[in-house]
Order: sequence, then C-alpha cells, then structure tokens
Amino acid sequence: MCIRDRAKAWRTDKYLRKLDALLIVSDAEVSLMITGTGDVLEPADGVVAIGSGGSYALAAARALVDTELTAEEIARKSMGIAADMCVYTNHNLVVECIDMDQVDNEQNEQSKK
Repeated sequence: MCIRDRAKAWRTDKYLRKLDALLIVSDAEVSLMITGTGDVLEPADGVVAIGSGGSYALAAARALVDTELTAEEIARKSMGIAADMCVYTNHNLVVECIDMDQVDNEQNEQSKK
C-alpha cells in the first residue's frame, strides 16, 4: 500500500480518523510523517522524530546527520540523548533495520513471476 493510500485510509476509516497519533514511514530514499488527520509531511532535511522525547531526539539527529555514522547509529545515539534529557523517555530501545538489498532482490524476483 502506498503512502497516499495509507493516509487516505487513515482519514476515511471510522476508527482511525479519531486516532490522535503520528506515524513515521521511510525507505532508502525518503522519510515521511503521517499525522492523525492523514496529512503526509516530508521534512526538509530528511530527519524525523515523534513522541515525548522527539524534540530532543530530532535535535540530536540533526547534529549527527553530517557525520560518518549509519542511520541506525544516529537513531541509537539520538534516542540515548533524548532519554538522558526527557523524563518520559527511557533507554529501552528496539531498532528494526530493513536490508534494502534484500527487499530489492525480493521485488525483482516477484516481478519476474
């Protein structure tokens, strides 16, 4: 499902349209945020954060984005900084990484069928 379809579903679904939440979606090319009203936002610098410690994590990530760190390392360091500063954010973190090469290979195999 593409991002436009997800945002439309969010706006039109009886239960989801009352949901006050934010959703971050990304791939190798772009990071987007879907708001509770179904708006799709693309940050100017490609860095996105949500939640109670989101402002702290966002500031830390923006400071680290020009370094040699990987996206996962930036996310972990940014969340660590946010957890140190925000009383509502803790150091318990689960990071899920998608191997884009594997995804591309799977898509190529599916398109051959």
